[in-house]
Amino acid sequence: MQFRLSSPRRLRGFTLIELLVVIAIIAILIALLLPAVQQAREAARRTQCKNNLKQMGIAFHSYHDVYNQFPKPAILGLTVSSGLVAHQGVSWATQLLPFLDQAPLFNLYDTSRSHVTPINTPATETVLTAFLCPSTPRGINVIEYTIPAGTALDPSFPPTGAAWTFRGGASDYATLNGVRGGFASAAEPSGVTGRRDGWGTWSIRALDIPFADGGNGCRIRDITDGTSNTIQIGEVANRNELWRDGDVIPLSDPEAIAQSLTGGGAWADVFNGELWVEGRLYDGTNPGGNGGPCAINCSNFRGAGMYSWHTGGAQVLLCDGSSRFITENVAQSVLASLITRAKGEVIGEF
Repeated sequence: MQFRLSSPRRLRGFTLIELLVVIAIIAILIALLLPAVQQAREAARRTQCKNNLKQMGIAFHSYHDVYNQFPKPAILGLTVSSGLVAHQGVSWATQLLPFLDQAPLFNLYDTSRSHVTPINTPATETVLTAFLCPSTPRGINVIEYTIPAGTALDPSFPPTGAAWTFRGGASDYATLNGVRGGFASAAEPSGVTGRRDGWGTWSIRALDIPFADGGNGCRIRDITDGTSNTIQIGEVANRNELWRDGDVIPLSDPEAIAQSLTGGGAWADVFNGELWVEGRLYDGTNPGGNGGPCAINCSNFRGAGMYSWHTGGAQVLLCDGSSRFITENVAQSVLASLITRAKGEVIGEF
């Protein structure tokens, strides 16, 4: 009888060193993959933002087809005899609602009343994704503020006679009404000349005194610089908070307080239709009170310029209905020329 001795079975497995090497390789691959994933997501968000602008461009031109002019950036009716009181008010975005498939929402808004009346709050507080850039980081999508009675909003008018309380869905887009201040000086170092107004300016109507500021909504034929060379709206994100160069500014800053009340960060807010670009210094500050040479991604204060969370610039809608990305390194003279509508500049490629 013969006995056969079986050979011992060999156990297979990983050593600790091999396991650590595999983990390290996986970690490196993930580290290499994450930036690509983030870039792909930002590309998708940027495309959605551009699509929002294109849809608004179609709405602007549909409005023009019906009324033979673009909507005024904002219309505000006031009485001033007993302090500044808002009686009527609509923004450009409110006027565009029927042309953005939002006719029921437009019908909910009483255009004979102001944007701050409680009657219009059910309409104004509606959040519309068409007015939100998905790249913008935000905690809430509803803007709320109360301007106390006795607040001086403009040296041309008396202080508010009653509190203005507003609640509205946020917007990352605003009209660009013209060029002024330090940015105009930076764009024309030899001296500011000619018209500096853009495609439209808001309309203020004092209802109880012989005063009228009719504003300008303009027709396509009035844009003599060319509709493909004139900006209609641009990104001004994250209002009514004040941001400078990527940092949010606390309310201890006087400019942040002003921004919290009149920043125009909601689509139904009439302050959204009043933005004359004056620029800021490159850190976003305005120490001299007259603006500065930077008008893209330095500050989102109303009047500072454009502000976005896209790397390197901001997106705009031109008056011909097309959407373009404007680099933050664009020459001041070129950007100023793109904002004005009838100044006669020769721009070229941008």
